[in-house]
Amino acid sequence: MALIIINVALFLVERWLATRTSFPWDWYGALSLEGLRHGYYWQLLTFQFLHGGLIHLLLNCWGIFVFGPPLEATLGKSWLAGLYLLSGVAGGALQVFASMLSYQRFGGPVVGASAGVFGLVAAFTSLFPDARMTVLLFFVIPVRMTANRMLTVAAVLTVVGIIFPNWLLGAHVAHVAHLGGLIAGLIIVRSFLRRYRHWEH
Repeated sequence: MALIIINVALFLVERWLATRTSFPWDWYGALSLEGLRHGYYWQLLTFQFLHGGLIHLLLNCWGIFVFGPPLEATLGKSWLAGLYLLSGVAGGALQVFASMLSYQRFGGPVVGASAGVFGLVAAFTSLFPDARMTVLLFFVIPVRMTANRMLTVAAVLTVVGIIFPNWLLGAHVAHVAHLGGLIAGLIIVRSFLRRYRHWEH
């Protein structure tokens, strides 16, 4: 709930700044190759709490609401927060790296909690691979599948989005950041499981 409240609160502040002041919040807060070159390294964190619109915010908060509670119960608050933030950082860093390789395809400012949410999805799947989920494929078609299958579908759609950016949700979706979040989520939760098993012994 704290993550959702922070995202909503900062969205409202963001909207207020956009309508009441000329403060360039997007230049300082959104993640971009140009910003990092100027030394704005905080963008690797701040971009995760900015959103391009209400639908963008609601989708990410829904992901946190669905996957956050079982992960918090299993990992604890500290690990959950670290998982969310580090997945976001990893996803953002991978997106920036991709923009260095091809700015035309992957460049431009990035905002949103999606990389962190993808990290939560990957961690949830690692911990509860056989959990039954109802997924809205393309946000329209309800499909019943296991969490493991859901992760596979998410990974495939993400890779397709990277290869064919205009085919899936438009060219302005940071698919590379999503992939980075997935990979980071898998690595972090496996680190947790290794430590947990060590403690048990």
